[in-house]
Amino acid sequence: QAAGGLRERRKASEQARSAFDQAVAEASAKDRALRKVAADRSLPPAGVDGVAAAVDRFDKLAIKLAGVRERSDAAHEKAEQERERLDRAHDEEQSATAEADRAHVTWTTESERLRTQQDRLGADAAQVLADIAAAEAQIKAAQTARTEATKARERAIRDHAAAGTEAEAAIAALRTAIAEEQAEARRLEPFADPDLLAILRCPTTLTWPARHEDWPDPAGDAAGMALPPAVAAIHDGILAATRDLSPTEASVKQATTRLTKALDDLSTELSAAGHDYRPEWESAGGLIVVRIADEHGLAPVGAFGERIAGARRDQEQLLTESERRVLEDALLTQLARQIHERTVDARDLINRMNTEMRRRRMSSGLTVGVRWELADSLADEQRDIVRLMERDAASLGPDELARMRAYFAGSIKAARAARPDRGYRQILADVLDYRRWRSFSFFLHPPGGGEERLTRARHGQLSGGEQSVSLHLPLFAAAHVTFNSADPRCPRLLALDEAFAGVDDKGRTELFGLTTEFDFDLFMTGFDLWATYDTVPGAAHYDLKHSPAEHAVSALLMVWDGTGTDADVDGSLAAALGSPLTRRRPARGSGLLDDLEPADA
Repeated sequence: QAAGGLRERRKASEQARSAFDQAVAEASAKDRALRKVAADRSLPPAGVDGVAAAVDRFDKLAIKLAGVRERSDAAHEKAEQERERLDRAHDEEQSATAEADRAHVTWTTESERLRTQQDRLGADAAQVLADIAAAEAQIKAAQTARTEATKARERAIRDHAAAGTEAEAAIAALRTAIAEEQAEARRLEPFADPDLLAILRCPTTLTWPARHEDWPDPAGDAAGMALPPAVAAIHDGILAATRDLSPTEASVKQATTRLTKALDDLSTELSAAGHDYRPEWESAGGLIVVRIADEHGLAPVGAFGERIAGARRDQEQLLTESERRVLEDALLTQLARQIHERTVDARDLINRMNTEMRRRRMSSGLTVGVRWELADSLADEQRDIVRLMERDAASLGPDELARMRAYFAGSIKAARAARPDRGYRQILADVLDYRRWRSFSFFLHPPGGGEERLTRARHGQLSGGEQSVSLHLPLFAAAHVTFNSADPRCPRLLALDEAFAGVDDKGRTELFGLTTEFDFDLFMTGFDLWATYDTVPGAAHYDLKHSPAEHAVSALLMVWDGTGTDADVDGSLAAALGSPLTRRRPARGSGLLDDLEPADA
């Protein structure tokens, strides 16, 4: 292909060179012709100024002459127009004069006839003329009145038709509004549940219409009621209960988030109770209905809560104060030993983390260490209890155990008094959460020895790569120590979303070097993430490209072997790595896509 392309380019180059030579020859010929014309029409130097002045005068005179000719032509054209107007006016004048003469003759004749008739008839003619004038005036008034009446009748017909059309449209709109109102009102049906009405502080005697006949027909009498009285009563009750509420889009989203979290917490707590409680919820018409299944069947969450509260009250009555004290002593003794064992295990784990972290040096020679220290928020009494738990469980005597029991019993009682609505399990989980008693502290160790606490201010003074390493190193060390407790054949897999985002190449080189030293198997995603560094022995990249027009995503496999990258353009590389190639679309002609339309395929 490269040789063919080279031949094509050489052929194109020769053609371009030939065209260029031809263009040069044509330019030379035109240049010679130009020089010949210049030589034929050249002027002596002494006459150039005179010729130039003559040309300027000629241009000026030509411009003036053109203007004079334009004005002359316009004047001739205007004169012709005025002459034509004069001729037409003269003809019209002659016609008007002849018409005036004929009218004068007719007027004279009629005047003579009128005078003769007046002389013959005398006074009766004047009366007849007056009656005729009066009759003509009445006829004109009648005609005017008739015209106005006809117009009024036509306007009335149009107004009547428009009013009929508007009335029909109003009736249709009213029926549509009634149908829409009924459709919206039917969404209130889930709220007619007595349990929900009680929660909303509405009368529980409200009921929902059970029959279809109870609802007015929207196609019937539009002047009737749109909703059944029972539905209107439910709407008024809910409106009165929620009148003071002013929800916004943000508050609705926050309420939805809180409700979702509460449902998750409910499911978690019921699963942890160990009594085979199965919560179920469904959303109907924007209303989330929660039910819980137990040995008695499926029940609403309110009834279930009342049942659990009753059972708790019964258990509290059965368990006396002395029995509770004995039970708490036994439980606290066992819990104290478990917390001690877990504290020792956690301290050993963190010590191993510190050892692994101190083995890894940054490019500047610094190392990072970690310690698990007592939290600054602990009181003196709690510090003493924590120090007791650092000792071996076998060395704890009755006095130390009694001291632990007394401390935890007092803490549990104080927590129950502060939050009486919380369950005993939650109170124990908060009081006995030993993770809150300590905090992690990180230290920088320079190559020459010594240590320095790694604070926010000190972390900001480090370079970009050192900042990234100091943040990721504790996490990698914790994962490494945890993986070491498993079978050596188990995969050491870590999944990182948007891995090393915002880290420069130098920092990424060190971080990838750390993952290689810890022998991690990384599964990473990122917008611009390439593990092509010399600290990475091997990596498989899938470069994804989304096509909005085709509603598809294409993936290109590229493998880094520590020195270079190979692209999988035909699928052979993926097959060599053991991929079953099941995510590829079959080609046409294989029988799988022959019967599909292009859009379906």
